[in-house]
Amino acid sequence: MEFKKRERILVIAALLCVLFLGGDRLILTPMARAWKDRSAQISSLKQSIEKGEILLDREKILKERWNKLRTSCTSEDDSTAENHVLKGVDKWAKKSGMSLNYLKPRWSDFGKEAKKLEIRLSATGKLEQIARFLYELENDALPMHVEDIGITIKDKRSKVLDITARFSSLVLKEADL
Repeated sequence: MEFKKRERILVIAALLCVLFLGGDRLILTPMARAWKDRSAQISSLKQSIEKGEILLDREKILKERWNKLRTSCTSEDDSTAENHVLKGVDKWAKKSGMSLNYLKPRWSDFGKEAKKLEIRLSATGKLEQIARFLYELENDALPMHVEDIGITIKDKRSKVLDITARFSSLVLKEADL
C-alpha cells in the first residue's frame, strides 16, 4: 500500500505528534517534577546547614554556660548550697534596694540524683526595686526558677508594695557530674 504525498505528510505529522506527546509525558514532565523536587530539597538542606553552622558557632558559648550552670548547682553538702543561695538573695535585695521581711529556705528530695532548695520570701519596696530584684534573680549565675509571685499594695496612698515570692534551685550531687 502506497501512500500519496499528502497522506505521507499527514502520517508523519501524526507520528510526530504522538512522539512529542509521548516524550512530554514520559520524559519532560517527570524530569521537570524531579527538578522542582530537588530544588526544594536543596533549599531545605541549605537552611539546615545554616542552622547547623549557627549552632556550631554558639557551641562554645553554650558549653561554657552549661558548665557554669552545672557547677553552680552542685554542692558537697546542703548547708553550703543553702548558704550560697541565701547570699545570692541578699545580694539581689541590696542591689535592688528592697527590704527583706521574711526569708525561709526549705529542702525537698528531687529523685536520687538531686535535691530542690525552695526559698520563700517576703519583702517591701517600690515597683522599680521589685523589678530590679526579679531581674537580678533571673540573670544571676545561680540556677533559680521562679515558681510563684504575689505583689500587693501596702496602702492606697503609698507607692510601696509588698512582694511574696517562691523560687527554687536544683542542687545536683557530685556523682552526677
